[in-house]
Amino acid sequence: MKKTYRVLIVEDSRILRLSLAEILSEEYEVITAVDGKEALAAVQQHMPDIILLDLMLPLPLDGFSLLRLFKNNLETAVIPVIIMSALSSEDKIMEGLELGANDYLVKPFKSKELVLKIRNITDLMHRRNLKSEIEKNFSNQPSFASSQIDGTDNSFESIVERLAEDSHMTIPEIARKLSVSVSRLERLIKHKYRVTPKQYITNVKLQKAEILLRQRNSTVKEISYQLGFNSVAYFCQCFKKKYGKPPRVYSADFI
Repeated sequence: MKKTYRVLIVEDSRILRLSLAEILSEEYEVITAVDGKEALAAVQQHMPDIILLDLMLPLPLDGFSLLRLFKNNLETAVIPVIIMSALSSEDKIMEGLELGANDYLVKPFKSKELVLKIRNITDLMHRRNLKSEIEKNFSNQPSFASSQIDGTDNSFESIVERLAEDSHMTIPEIARKLSVSVSRLERLIKHKYRVTPKQYITNVKLQKAEILLRQRNSTVKEISYQLGFNSVAYFCQCFKKKYGKPPRVYSADFI
């Protein structure tokens, strides 16, 4: 499997650093650093897609100082940062988030929680990249990038978002709203992402389902129909294929 995203782990605890690297290396390209100096060198050399940052790093560059450097640099400011720290006071959490961190995990944390947070970030990055690629390829068609139909945004991403709430919208309707043929839409997506538009849309729905299951406010049946799956059994089958567990079992892990 091609590892699309690169994760930098900045952690001075050897045991935790190696443990996280082993877990994440199954899905991502992993780089590690033991202190601020190594982290700066790693970012300059490899430009990671996500940074996992411990706060209690050896001086002179502790985690807060490193985070300020990242967020005050134009090249690194856009890199998502997840803080991992034993500092659990509200003021420390607020300080980290105010400095630009995307999330804050208090140690000890479950590795599954970290994996899910990283996956949510990379899924969002993937969808943004897809939107950018489609708009680039169809830039010669003004109606794709900027047209408004009935006052709504009709980029591929926004249409898919609405589709996740509307089981009646079809692939031909998406193509019509984008002012392209179905075959051209399918060729572009299959060439770039090795999936069909239908598979991509199903993936978006499953991402939404995973979030709803973690919130535990809806039943599996309710989520299935809310996201446009006509069959609960098919929804469960698709979810298990993507996340490795049936929806009920997956949801039970967050009790």
